[in-house]
Amino acid sequence: MLSEEHIGHIRTLAPPLLSLYLSVNPARPENQGRAYLLRAREAMEATGAPPEVRQRVLAALEEPPRAKTRALFATADRLEAYDLQVELPLLEGVEAHWGEPYLTPLLYVLDEYERVGVVFLDSEKWRLFEVYLGEIEEISGAFRAVDPQAWRRLTQDQTGRRYGPGGAQRAAPDTDHLEQRLAVWTQRFYKEAAAQLEQAMRERGLGRLILMGPKAEVSAFEAALPRRLRERVAATLPSLPSPNAQASEVLRAVEEVLEPLERAREVRLLEELVERGVAGLEQTLELLQQGRLHTLVAPWRPAGRVYQAQDGWVALSPEAARAHGEPIRELELKQVLPELTAAYGTRLELVRGPAEERLRQELGGLAGLLRW
Repeated sequence: MLSEEHIGHIRTLAPPLLSLYLSVNPARPENQGRAYLLRAREAMEATGAPPEVRQRVLAALEEPPRAKTRALFATADRLEAYDLQVELPLLEGVEAHWGEPYLTPLLYVLDEYERVGVVFLDSEKWRLFEVYLGEIEEISGAFRAVDPQAWRRLTQDQTGRRYGPGGAQRAAPDTDHLEQRLAVWTQRFYKEAAAQLEQAMRERGLGRLILMGPKAEVSAFEAALPRRLRERVAATLPSLPSPNAQASEVLRAVEEVLEPLERAREVRLLEELVERGVAGLEQTLELLQQGRLHTLVAPWRPAGRVYQAQDGWVALSPEAARAHGEPIRELELKQVLPELTAAYGTRLELVRGPAEERLRQELGGLAGLLRW
């Protein structure tokens, strides 16, 4: 999985180098017949990169794609490639730069995608997965203290609680006493499991949660979670046929709900911006650089150009930038947003679909929520 460590490594690569981001998703019609190779060739030629560097990248692209997007960084004697299982905000499916490492698309990905935890409850065992950037990893030992035999006893059929050995019906007082003991054991069991879950989430930096399993058990576990965890449950899903389901099966089930959940969250975010946010390119950029925004909301594909002064200040016009010192340089807006938000401790949110359209039409293409 892509990480900040990978970004840091790419930053250390000595320039000049060729940075290429390419949509290779075979499910997209525009990529049929490996049309992406032509787009890559034309984009690299336009950068002025040396022919031998371009040829090295094209040779690497001859391999059949196993991802939705490929990011490649190359010099005449070195090439590094990253396969991503997510789409990037690329204009016409490709971006190429020659010179310093071009990291903007990767920075957008790290800002946009959240690490999601998936708890798979089954009568046999409990499992925890991390879903991030279209990939999934099982976190082994996350519920190592969960006793499988105790869990199976707690999830037995209600009939087993009403009848004793040999099928003899228990007397009412015995039944009530057993139900009370089971309730205590269940709460204790869930409390221990919740503590282990919270520890794993903290260690792995997981944000939202998805609970998967039999409805009764999932509901009971969710109700037993402390409020701080319960508020992070984004969805509950039915169980899979086998407790030993492959991670890929879990991923397919989860991906069906993640995209709609994310779009719905973005729509709610836009409602909040309309009610109490600040909007418009000029005002939002100024407040961002004053350190007054805790969240900056931008379109998935930010458009427009800005001017950056020698001291780092970013403005919409050359005159405004020169007021902060010369020389100035002209940049694409999308290039500066990840670095600006990181510099001022502001969360960057990228929105797509209906939320992106509303952001452009009603809020001037850039908006934010104030710290105070």
